Amino acid sequence: MNVKKAFVAIPMSVALLVPSTAGIVSADDHMNMKPKVDTPAVELRANLDQLFSEHVYLAMTAMRKGAAQEPDFNQAVAALKANTDDLTAAIESVYGEKAGDQFHEFWSNHIGFFVDYVNATAENDEEAKQEALDNLANYKEEFSSFLSEATNNQLKSDNLAEGLQMHINQLITGFDAFVNENYDKAYDAQSNAMEHMYNPSKGLSSAIVNQFPEKFDNTKAVTKAANLRSDLNFLFSEHFALAQQAMQNGIQGAPEYDASVEQLNENTEELSATIGSVYGDEAEKQFKELWSSHIGFFVDYVKATGNEDMEAKEEALNNLDQYREDFSKFMSNATEGKVPSSGLAKGLETHVGQLTGTFDEYVEGDYEQAWDIARSGYEHMFTPAKLFSGAIASQFPEKFSEEDMKEEDMFEDVPMDHWASDYIYGLADKGIVVGMPDNMYMPEESVTRGQFTALLVRALGLETDAELPFTDVSDTFAAEVAAAYDAGITEGMTETMFAPNETITREQMAAMLIRAYNATGGEHNDNVADMMYNDEDMISPQFDHYVDHAADLELMVGNGGGDFNPKADANRAQASKVIYLMWKLKQ
Repeated sequence: MNVKKAFVAIPMSVALLVPSTAGIVSADDHMNMKPKVDTPAVELRANLDQLFSEHVYLAMTAMRKGAAQEPDFNQAVAALKANTDDLTAAIESVYGEKAGDQFHEFWSNHIGFFVDYVNATAENDEEAKQEALDNLANYKEEFSSFLSEATNNQLKSDNLAEGLQMHINQLITGFDAFVNENYDKAYDAQSNAMEHMYNPSKGLSSAIVNQFPEKFDNTKAVTKAANLRSDLNFLFSEHFALAQQAMQNGIQGAPEYDASVEQLNENTEELSATIGSVYGDEAEKQFKELWSSHIGFFVDYVKATGNEDMEAKEEALNNLDQYREDFSKFMSNATEGKVPSSGLAKGLETHVGQLTGTFDEYVEGDYEQAWDIARSGYEHMFTPAKLFSGAIASQFPEKFSEEDMKEEDMFEDVPMDHWASDYIYGLADKGIVVGMPDNMYMPEESVTRGQFTALLVRALGLETDAELPFTDVSDTFAAEVAAAYDAGITEGMTETMFAPNETITREQMAAMLIRAYNATGGEHNDNVADMMYNDEDMISPQFDHYVDHAADLELMVGNGGGDFNPKADANRAQASKVIYLMWKLKQ
């Protein structure tokens, strides 16, 4: 079989954010409290999941191809521009043509600034690199204000700016790592950057639904079932992105091949663990074995292509055909038939055809077609995420009931569309944080040194029998402060005073985070980049390196406007975010 000729590329279709009446659930459905992953609001969120995460996939790929002067650089950039057009159409469908034009200008400009950074790097022009970063900083402020105004201030400008700064840092960090031949870090940064984009899709979809509830049948974009679908959106789409990149790297003999394969293996581990968390250890083992085998068959296909061995290519395709049957039966059994085997096998046929199709076109030099197929393949992976999340939510409705969430799990002042809700509830689920009286969390309240130390120590699971040297620490935090002191995370304000009730500043928080990172096996780095915050002269000299290192690890970034605000008190929401990120970093 000639795979290239047999494969028909599926054209990209722009899924507009405002649903048609055909997508509206009925009033009876709305009254039914069964968890759903296909409501109009959740579909909106999934569309944004796809477009925002694809932006990172394409942007980081294009930046690397530009640095390496690869022949399909222009086509990768064209795919990135097509993604911008799709995002623009989505925004325009909600906020109108004028807003769409503004969005397009902002979004295109920020891509251009990344291109400027790539070009400046190639020319070893440090001044031009800094100019590109300055332009990105200005974009961050202007775009944050635009989105905040568009959403009637539901999305706060400062919070948006902080998220955009993380996006900028992640892309620049990944690109710099690639240029410096630290390929493991480059692909790790890509994974983090893609996952990060699910935060703006969550926030923006929730804001839109709140603004136009009747257009989304009064459904919600942020629910337990929606979060499940979004998690699977990330894992399945990242699989395609990494597989496509690894296959290209393999046929090129590119130096980053091993790093891309390692990241693909990490994605497999996460997918398998997700399945195991639902269906148990044996199912996790079977899933991993099947999923890993199909990746191996793609590797066989790449090797056979490089060796011009048509018989081996055919064998790889036959093995993929058998995998489709085996995997479809496995998932159909696991979901009790809620994902039919025949339909899943057909979807897997599309997946196989898209990965081999984009690879074949790349090998033959038809880069435009290769990237058209790649975009279709990336989009396709959101279909199994929808199918599997729907099946799981249907099988275990008690785990995804919104009624249960309201009564038992939620703080009154942290709705699910709060910018820090994922971090706060993630820590609450692990017993690391608890609320205040009357089921409140008080996310904007300042956090004290004692509270932050306790959270950090609990998150890292630190314990000690060492004696506490401080005389001003009550029993409330004594064990945690002792563990932090014994681990070298804090030395206190003096030899005998810890000041547990004083608020912790952002620079102090950065210092404790990095000391904790180093104390628990993290790799100390004396060569992190200077972040060059506008208020850098306000950072105490003893904390300067900690602030830069926290940014390098993507634990803390500026508050917006290019400032770090080192002396500002940290609040409970900010503390929850950095503690959660530290916990995740250590897993």
